Amino acid sequence: MNEALEKCSKATDDDLRKELAFLVERERRSLAALLTTMGEYSYRRLFRDEGYYSMFEYSLRALKFDENSAYRHITAARVVRQYPEALPLIASGDLPLTSILVLAPVLTEENRTLMFKDSKGKSRRDLETMVAGLSPLPPRMDYVQRLPASTASWVPLDAKEASAGALGECLGPLEVPAVPKPREWQAVMPVSLDRVRIGFDAAVGLMTLVERARQVLKRKHPEGRLEDVLTEALEVFLDRKDPQKRLGLKPGEAGREFAPSSRPMPQPRFLSAWRGGRYIAARVKRAVWQRDDGRCVWRFEDGTLCGSREALEFDHFRPFAKGGRSDDARNVRLLCRLHNGLAARAAGLSPEGRGDAAAWPGGRTPRAGGGPG
Repeated sequence: MNEALEKCSKATDDDLRKELAFLVERERRSLAALLTTMGEYSYRRLFRDEGYYSMFEYSLRALKFDENSAYRHITAARVVRQYPEALPLIASGDLPLTSILVLAPVLTEENRTLMFKDSKGKSRRDLETMVAGLSPLPPRMDYVQRLPASTASWVPLDAKEASAGALGECLGPLEVPAVPKPREWQAVMPVSLDRVRIGFDAAVGLMTLVERARQVLKRKHPEGRLEDVLTEALEVFLDRKDPQKRLGLKPGEAGREFAPSSRPMPQPRFLSAWRGGRYIAARVKRAVWQRDDGRCVWRFEDGTLCGSREALEFDHFRPFAKGGRSDDARNVRLLCRLHNGLAARAAGLSPEGRGDAAAWPGGRTPRAGGGPG
């Protein structure tokens, strides 16, 4: 292991990239082979010959999986054995282990081809929404629960109890294994195509704010539902802080064709904002925001778009320090903070130096990343 660490520390950047890509590709192929083998091993009930009550117990004790990993791999192995067409998708990385777990409860002989096809390239959240559309959950009433100071750790299922579960049996019709697993807290869970379930732990002081908001909104929302209270609060916040709204853009306007205004730029009052200076006028920012759809337009080596909507900054294609214009939307783009810093280094500018203003209408928000502007 020490030799491997030493080898990595001495490798060039290019060698590290190639080695990482090779290892990831090998891991995906190995995962496909592992799931195939686990599925067949479980089907033949070979764990019994080695003295284990179930595949779950065998995975814990013989394979040294933790409880969560055992559950995930056995579930995926059952999917793979029943639907072998998933294997090439797993080996190529188009069907990650997490995606298999999300799809498992709703996969059938009739929908498997479409489900595997539609899952390609989707995030876990997108897949959960797709599954929720097939199997919606009933709505819940609002509730607030005070959590204990400490929670007991999860205790693994006893081996004899596990032997009666689905994991100890032959692989029949696909079902999610009835194996207890550690509680996973999920902040947002789709329950239907147009509804989500939101939950999180919070400080007691938040409840004080919620109760006060309910009092203020009592006339408009007499039921005081948390959904209504949070919606009102977030709408007020976004009206004040959302760059798209502060630029005067209406919902749905981002991404449209935008013809730059033919009106002459008003003469600035300050020397730092003179025509051709660093200052980016609001009309230019609106044009850029609409054209770039309020997203980071950085493209990776394979041509895919970053698309982040977080920590956006206005960046000059041709850096201002190298003669780039600020009064022409064609020379300005939206980048997230990380990619603005990368663009600065690519342009030969220090990412620590002054760059473009962050993507806020005021244009004066300081930032650490810097940019070629």
